[in-house]
Amino acid sequence: MGMKIQSLSIVVPNKECINKCPFCVSRMVNSNTYPNLMDINNEFYDHNVREYLKCMRYVADNGCHTAMLTGTSEPQQNKQFLATFALLHAQIGNPFHNIEMQTTGVLLNANYLRFLRNFVGVRTMAISVNSIHDEVNMGMLGPSSSKVGFTLKELCKTIKDYNFNLRLCCNLTGKFDEEHNHFASVFKYFKEELHADQITFREMYASDENTVQGEWLEKHPYSLEDKGNLVNFLKEYPQIGETIYGAPIRDVRGMSVVYDDDCMGKNPKKDAVKYMILRPNCKLYTSWDTPASLVF
Repeated sequence: MGMKIQSLSIVVPNKECINKCPFCVSRMVNSNTYPNLMDINNEFYDHNVREYLKCMRYVADNGCHTAMLTGTSEPQQNKQFLATFALLHAQIGNPFHNIEMQTTGVLLNANYLRFLRNFVGVRTMAISVNSIHDEVNMGMLGPSSSKVGFTLKELCKTIKDYNFNLRLCCNLTGKFDEEHNHFASVFKYFKEELHADQITFREMYASDENTVQGEWLEKHPYSLEDKGNLVNFLKEYPQIGETIYGAPIRDVRGMSVVYDDDCMGKNPKKDAVKYMILRPNCKLYTSWDTPASLVF
């Protein structure tokens, strides 16, 4: 057995994201380095698919059972690729028993969620949350169409109606919410109103390069005081385990809660990696922000 791999990140190809999040990691790093070879019109598509399957098998053979549909855009913008992934996954015996999807929630409705649950096999919806206030959350997403607006309560209800596991991934910026020192009420809202199963609090990443996104984060930081208050609040609840990269998992009101201070996996352990990334160029990487992390 090789290294422990927490999850395989499947990068769903799209030319441009429908959202314009001001802190977007993908806009900080050059995502155009990786061509999309999983286009059926590519003249070497048959070979590319075989290479793609090799990468999936390699990660599965290392004992990883979780695949995360994600990318530099909203995965649901490319429904055809999601269907292709499902068919390819079935072709190698469905080794990823837990399929998750990372999304802000735009474009999702009951029909699309049914497709994700029943055809693609998604079990967990990981919803990125910028604020518990819907107008702030949507304002930060800045979608290119005003027709894709939603409320967290309505979205989460539909997700739970289709029996998904629901994880809320809270992006910790100065805009997260106006009650960030009243965590008891925030968790009550997550539990009783949104019916979440899991919560991840995510420290945001800024590259070493001067970027518009990095400047925004500098202007809207999640303060050290707020971070300390949150960490101390979580320590009051029992630890029920830890992730393979060492982050404590705590039981808060029946929800599993993780504080993620390394969302980019920049501090790897000797025998474990947070994720491997399968890009549309049919190659595996261990880091989002450099092609030097190529595995094969």
